[in-house]
Amino acid sequence: MLQELIIQDFAIIKNIDIQFSEGLTALTGETGAGKSIIMDALGLLVGGRGFSEYVRTGAQKAVIQGLFTVTAEQQKVLSEFCQNHGVDWDDHTLIIQRELQANGRNVCRINTHLVPVTVLKQIGKYLVDLSGQNQSQSLLDASTHIDFLDAFGQKQIAPLLTAYQTEYRRYQQLKRQLDNVQNNQQQRAQQLDMLQFQIQEIQTANLQANEEEKLLEEQKRLSNFEKINTNLQTAYAALARGNTGIVEQLGTAAKALQDIDEYEVEYNQIAQEMTNAYYDLQDSQERIRQQLELQDYNPKRLDEIEQRLQLIQDLEKKYGNSIGAVLDFGQQAQEKLQRLQTEQQDPQQLQTELDQQTHILQQKAQLLQQRRQKAAQQLVQEIGQQLKSMYMPKTVFTVHFQHCQYNLKGDQTIEFYLQTNPGENAKPLAKIASGGELARIMLAIKTVLSRYQTVATLVFDEIDTGVSGRVAQAIGEKMAQIAQHVQVLCITHLPQVAAISDQQYLVEKQSQKQKTNTVITALSPEQRVEVIAQMLEGAKVTTITRQHAAELLQLAHPHLLAKSEIC
Repeated sequence: MLQELIIQDFAIIKNIDIQFSEGLTALTGETGAGKSIIMDALGLLVGGRGFSEYVRTGAQKAVIQGLFTVTAEQQKVLSEFCQNHGVDWDDHTLIIQRELQANGRNVCRINTHLVPVTVLKQIGKYLVDLSGQNQSQSLLDASTHIDFLDAFGQKQIAPLLTAYQTEYRRYQQLKRQLDNVQNNQQQRAQQLDMLQFQIQEIQTANLQANEEEKLLEEQKRLSNFEKINTNLQTAYAALARGNTGIVEQLGTAAKALQDIDEYEVEYNQIAQEMTNAYYDLQDSQERIRQQLELQDYNPKRLDEIEQRLQLIQDLEKKYGNSIGAVLDFGQQAQEKLQRLQTEQQDPQQLQTELDQQTHILQQKAQLLQQRRQKAAQQLVQEIGQQLKSMYMPKTVFTVHFQHCQYNLKGDQTIEFYLQTNPGENAKPLAKIASGGELARIMLAIKTVLSRYQTVATLVFDEIDTGVSGRVAQAIGEKMAQIAQHVQVLCITHLPQVAAISDQQYLVEKQSQKQKTNTVITALSPEQRVEVIAQMLEGAKVTTITRQHAAELLQLAHPHLLAKSEIC
């Protein structure tokens, strides 16, 4: 349960420290004093959405801290939760802190360990159950009714719901696969045709590595055949033309120098160089002759080369900027084709699998539906008993089921109906429930659900709005009844509820030096008489009003006041 709540620089609250006890605690005070702000702070402490606007004007950050004592029922689940999130665990207490900084940054801690807001929200579900006017309005949203019912019958419904959801996800997967196959058959066929065409075009070309470079060289030679042949013949003639050829003349010069090499070393060196040059030129002359013999101009071959190069260039425009890139594209296309052919599914086979899965899903949905109907019967009975105790004896609460398409929660919608007067037809809750009725129905549901939940603290934020008299007394008694099992905190304007509480706080708003601040005071029995009298009468309190207030306290707590104080 919540043992202590500290709030600093939050909205109009400068600094308050509230000690809570077991049983029913009432927070009372004028409208706008800051009661709901305290509940807002508690909501943030257990994972509610935070805004920088919550930070008190002039402050750098708002800080909210809560000390929770852990009940025996909570120890196992909270121990596992803390271990799973790396939080140090004490069997008896949890300390939660949340900071809202003016720059929008959030800092959350559990037992001094930093955690994300999502973790705070998860653990908050085990600690505090907040019910305010807005949450009462959630009863008017029929889509939430199935969640109320599932929470009521959680132990029996949860395993069946989990099993159903497993089959539902498989059903959804098969359905999507079948839809994709049916909707994309034409697109798939076109894709397969395109891949096959691309692969065939590349394979037919039979491209070879470095082929383009070789063809370009050959094309260059054939395109310049006449020039090459003419120049080869000119060079050959210059080297080998009779006695005037360069080779012959060089040989004559070398022989002449050899005849005089004995007279001078330099003559010998020059003769040797010219002899070497003579033999080198002879080799060059022979190679030129061979090249002349190889010269063969074939216009047809040139056409073939140009056509081949055009084919290569066309493929490069489509599939890559080189033969290597084209071949890579072809390989990738082949792999994609094989993958598509392997993944291709038969619509008839998928339809058969979907039909089988639908049958399985239907069976799971029927089991879930049967369990929910049993839970609904029990819920109707228990809520009916609670409504009678709150002066709604002729009101009949029912749960209506209607078939719908399969979804994550089943194949039935659930809506709460109410029959407020005998002879009238039951109608949806949203169409006939007044504010007072809605508050009592919410309280009836919370009373029932509190016995099936591990949450140790229930918070009611002005859910008693719109009721008075004996109904208000009944609501107070109902809260006190719940408080015998769990801690209950309530914000109320009803003197009957305040009187029946075990602990009462007065929340007031003070203004000093153009600053507004909320303060909270734990009331003594005598102070409670005065405050409850003000709740009964208003600002002008009479002796009779005080006696009435004292009597309310005396009825709820016989030993709280001395007899003299009642008179």
